[in-house]
Amino acid sequence: MDLVEQRQVRRARLVADTPQTELGLFHTENCRVLPNRLELLHRLPNRGVAAEIGAAFGEYTAQILERNRPKELHLIDAWDTDRYKVGMERIKNRFAPEIKAKRLHLHQGYSTVRLKDFADRFFDWAYIDTNHTYQTTWEELVLCDAKVKQDGRIAGHDFCTGNVVRPMVYGVVQSVAKFCAEYGWQYEYITLESHGHFSFCLKRL
Repeated sequence: MDLVEQRQVRRARLVADTPQTELGLFHTENCRVLPNRLELLHRLPNRGVAAEIGAAFGEYTAQILERNRPKELHLIDAWDTDRYKVGMERIKNRFAPEIKAKRLHLHQGYSTVRLKDFADRFFDWAYIDTNHTYQTTWEELVLCDAKVKQDGRIAGHDFCTGNVVRPMVYGVVQSVAKFCAEYGWQYEYITLESHGHFSFCLKRL
């Protein structure tokens, strides 16, 4: 078996091993479609305390600050791979005034570790955009259930089954469905970008 075949088998095994969850109509009947995740920022709680979990180079951070105008924005990211390790310095340079004003806070480390540092019911909303695997996304969602306020929101990126440019299996759709069913959340918004990397937004039932 060559390397390509090995990767195909590994991806097929990932898909087969990911739990499938049947949702009820009440999980989806109040959901609205938005054109993109920039519009989503206008519908998340404004001027609150927010978390961007997986900030990378800060491109979406800039949009959050401009469009959502949070009182505090906490960026949680490991910034530890060759691709992303320069992101933290770019963010520090680009958003130096916001950091100095204590409007923007950086928390370096894995999301599933650093989220535990925050008090329960701390965030008005959180946006998840890390490695998109089923297990990591599931752990992030469960942690956010505790860390987000009772009337808060949990949102996230790459609500799709994978990356077709660089073949990768994602587990976001499956983990979000299981989370809604087991923790009592429902879909509020789904974005519908033409590139296929959608975002979701959840609220409690």
